[in-house]
Amino acid sequence: MSTHYSNKMALLTVNLKPSRRLTIILSLAHFVAASALWPLALSIAIKLTGVALVVISLIYYLRKDALLSAKNAVVAFEVSDEMQCTLTTQSDGSIVCAIQGSTFVAPYLTVLNLKPKKNFFTRSVVIFPDAIDAEAFRKLRVLLRWKWRDVS
Repeated sequence: MSTHYSNKMALLTVNLKPSRRLTIILSLAHFVAASALWPLALSIAIKLTGVALVVISLIYYLRKDALLSAKNAVVAFEVSDEMQCTLTTQSDGSIVCAIQGSTFVAPYLTVLNLKPKKNFFTRSVVIFPDAIDAEAFRKLRVLLRWKWRDVS
């Protein structure tokens, strides 16, 4: 992958792959949400609309975050020596982001919370250990836990 920095060196380059764990968790959470609608005292039309919205949400998040098949799905990223993150999407787009202080790092899950440079809205990248090479996951966690600094 080519670097997107003029004088910045990539500390870590990560290629993501689809996550079976995230697929299962998202599916279970959406199933529970859809199931919770049925005991409510609502009309059948409202319940069916709610279930349809839950199914649409499941498809969207599975494609974007778990299966990485949506055009805006993040399939790779680089962390620079200035602790900026450049995302590469499925459609080969690049998005330069600042790492936010709300980024979550644990041995079982990492959630990169990012602020794109040219966008008002933040973006998250959910990373389970099965979506990344084991050594890259370890390096990412160490980098985010010990080397990261809030540059905003």
